[in-house]
Amino acid sequence: MAPRLLLALALWAGYSPCSGREVPTQPRVWCWAFRYPIAVDCFWTLLPAANSTRPTSFIATYRLGVAAHGESQPCLQQTPEATSCTIPDVQMFSMVPYMLNITAVHPWGISSSFVPFFPEHIIKPDPPEGVRLSPLHGRRLWVQWEPPRSWPFPEIFSLKYWIRYKRHGATRFHQVGPIEATSFTLRAVRPQARYCIQVAARDLTDYGVSSDWSLPATASVTLGQ
Repeated sequence: MAPRLLLALALWAGYSPCSGREVPTQPRVWCWAFRYPIAVDCFWTLLPAANSTRPTSFIATYRLGVAAHGESQPCLQQTPEATSCTIPDVQMFSMVPYMLNITAVHPWGISSSFVPFFPEHIIKPDPPEGVRLSPLHGRRLWVQWEPPRSWPFPEIFSLKYWIRYKRHGATRFHQVGPIEATSFTLRAVRPQARYCIQVAARDLTDYGVSSDWSLPATASVTLGQ
């Protein structure tokens, strides 16, 4: 599922249409569960107001369920001006969505965005780490990697992986997967060729979306016959 606003409601307070000032823009908000089930991390952007030198601060809160009478909790920010926050202690497999409220406090008013989400729908692991290559006999290449360090319980919430690779100078990648281990042997690779290899991860049960591709393998391996 792409990071999109499932629902966004804009509220403006303290704004007069006769004031000649701009209507405050609403924050554009998205969330990802990089660290499922420990936390959900949310981010937002806001177009800067013209002719304003005062910083905009934000109030970030969330509740479980869309009902207005639900109890709101703070989404944890480092500073009031920060454009990100963290929802800790995620409730797994809730039957009702979380509702995030980001309110931007402008010099002349406020604007808010409300975004609902289910944590399982926004799972997106960080890319795998430590991709390394080892040449083997018989035109084979052994690829190894580690789960992302931000993924808290890989032995419980397992990941599956994809590898993409191409020879130096080639225009297209080949892809293999899913792989339910942290190593894989590529076969029938060309002798005396240099390969670029990356790995991506996804929740084993297909919740959410795949990670971005890892950094390419740091060592270029030239294979012998």
